[in-house]
Amino acid sequence: MKQEQYIEKFENDMNKRSRTMRFLLVLDQMFNVLLWNGSQDETISSHIGRRIENNEATWFDKKLCKLLRLIEAKHCIKSKGE
Repeated sequence: MKQEQYIEKFENDMNKRSRTMRFLLVLDQMFNVLLWNGSQDETISSHIGRRIENNEATWFDKKLCKLLRLIEAKHCIKSKGE
């Protein structure tokens, strides 16, 4: 990726999300690393969404995903790649 593309991605992210939302995203990614041993570039719900699709989810993963459905329908599946 060229430097201009990184700058454009950064500016798009800054315009798309508030400071608070970016902070919450960082916390989400941090807990994905600490609690799920996941990637630092992925959210917990994205990680769980992949695990569900691969039939690797634990009972806790499934319960957490059900809880997140109260916020957004099919949240774990929709968030894949975040």
